[in-house]
Amino acid sequence: MKDLRERLERIFGSVSSDVEPHAFDMTENPPRRPACVVRATRASQVPELLRLASERRVPVTPKVTGQNVGGLAIPAEGGIVLDLSGLDAVEIDPVHMVAWIEPGVSWQGLKEEAGKHGLTLGFPLAPPDASVLACALVDGLGTRSLAHGSYGDWVQGVEACLADGTRVVTGSAAVSGRPLSRGPLPDLTGIFLNWFGTTGVVLRLAFTLWPARRFRRRSAIPCSRAEDGIALMRALAPTGLFDDLGGLGWPAAKWALGVEELGPRDPAEPELYVIADYGADTEAEMEVRAARLAELAPSPPLPVEDLLRLAPDLAPFAEMPTRLGFLLDHEGGGLTWVGAYGPLDRMAEGARRGIGMMEEAGRPPLVVTRPMRAGHFGILRFISRFDRGSEAETAAVRDLNRRLGRMLLDCGYVPYKCPATLLPDVMERLDPGFREVMERVRRALDPHGILNPDRWRPPEDRPASSPRARGGGGGSDAGG
Repeated sequence: MKDLRERLERIFGSVSSDVEPHAFDMTENPPRRPACVVRATRASQVPELLRLASERRVPVTPKVTGQNVGGLAIPAEGGIVLDLSGLDAVEIDPVHMVAWIEPGVSWQGLKEEAGKHGLTLGFPLAPPDASVLACALVDGLGTRSLAHGSYGDWVQGVEACLADGTRVVTGSAAVSGRPLSRGPLPDLTGIFLNWFGTTGVVLRLAFTLWPARRFRRRSAIPCSRAEDGIALMRALAPTGLFDDLGGLGWPAAKWALGVEELGPRDPAEPELYVIADYGADTEAEMEVRAARLAELAPSPPLPVEDLLRLAPDLAPFAEMPTRLGFLLDHEGGGLTWVGAYGPLDRMAEGARRGIGMMEEAGRPPLVVTRPMRAGHFGILRFISRFDRGSEAETAAVRDLNRRLGRMLLDCGYVPYKCPATLLPDVMERLDPGFREVMERVRRALDPHGILNPDRWRPPEDRPASSPRARGGGGGSDAGG
């Protein structure tokens, strides 16, 4: 390790032994302590690191801000954490509405840069300083996902570094240098999406932007039952009139208003709030959208600005990106969720079953649900706050998430940002040919198994030469 550290210092200038902040995250997943942390300030440092790590068979965990709520940022035991937050360059092509971004580019930063060109983007329920590239690589979703799909659909190419230091550019930029589309070349971009950093470290990503409309409105529709809200979203999704439709369970509103101790829901209170987000360039277009929403809504839509006059504490929901302090800054410190993409025709069933499971476990049933890509599929997500300092509560949340994940799989849903606890259940149902191709790709791109060796590979599939098989581990921030 002394010689390795000296070589790392030659590459990066300094090496940090302050590994404790990188050993865990806010989820229920157990900590792992890396040997050291290095911070990239130039993209050229990354291939040097990976060649060295491959030579020494040392695991590398790419990381940006570590705010992924899937346990994916927990590093490999005894390995190296590669901090990519210092790489934060942005290049915007305003004509073709695409941004070349490095891992350290935040949602707030890209919003400001895009705004200079009359462009905008959609935002997830993530803090403003979270990484755009990280979220896109793990197929996250945001406030334009109804219209344009998950963030994986927004990626038009990447520049990545393989385990042996090879640089690769995908999409149209591989020929022209301009990242305008994934095709018509073979779609190698997919080799880096949803792989959790096991195929390479992504250094730049082409992210789609959209025109900023003159008018924009967000309205909330209280729904007495979750099934009513889901039915409303399913009816509105195919119309093409809305950028986003999202359902948010009642505990979020209570927590946002400062109510910490939640008992059972009052039957007179809404169980789900549907948030409709839409924009246009003329008032006439806006009125068409508003009229259609009012026609189908079970109660009058309430514009968010009117809602804020009644309840100023709900301000975090008014402007995106935003930090939802009631989820991130509560006393217990723990936050976790299990979420999945799947069929709309089983969304109501999955929501009801999940709500029941959370209530039986004594947890506020915070469900997030939305149709995606004009209603071609949808998402269900169940969020829990917990006391991370309590072993019993941490274990209970881990068990609940596993059971929720199995239920979602039974409903035909596929977990996204798949946590390690659900990996055996997913692998059990995975097509054998798909599983074999995944393993072949990994062996070809990372023959020594240094890149997050635990991800997408249960213990029985790990080769004897992998770092994990010899006592190491694997994790991933979405930074790679």
